[in-house]
Amino acid sequence: MSNINNYGVDMNNKQIKNLYSIEAVQDLSHEAAATISGGALDLSDKRGGEGRRVNNIANTQRSLGGFNNKASWYEVTGNRDWLVYTGENFTGTFKRLKAGTKGNFTGSFNNNIASVKPG
Repeated sequence: MSNINNYGVDMNNKQIKNLYSIEAVQDLSHEAAATISGGALDLSDKRGGEGRRVNNIANTQRSLGGFNNKASWYEVTGNRDWLVYTGENFTGTFKRLKAGTKGNFTGSFNNNIASVKPG
């Protein structure tokens, strides 16, 4: 049998240790986690990023749910671009947001983002 108990799993009690008590597990900042995972996207409903935010979108989002058509600002962390779409399920007009950039949405994209995915 493997030495799985050494890594925080007790198969007899079917319990997992506290994540941070396991050797080599760290609490990473959002920026560090985004860099490791390839990147993340932050959105805000106010220009300049001052309003309500959706932080660290790290995966494909077919719909932004309650945040649909509210994004006015973005920040792309990490090393991958993101595609933002005006329609749900990656429909409508799209815009490529370059890795390492941030700014305000303008024109037809301001308050009109409904789905996102890594690009």
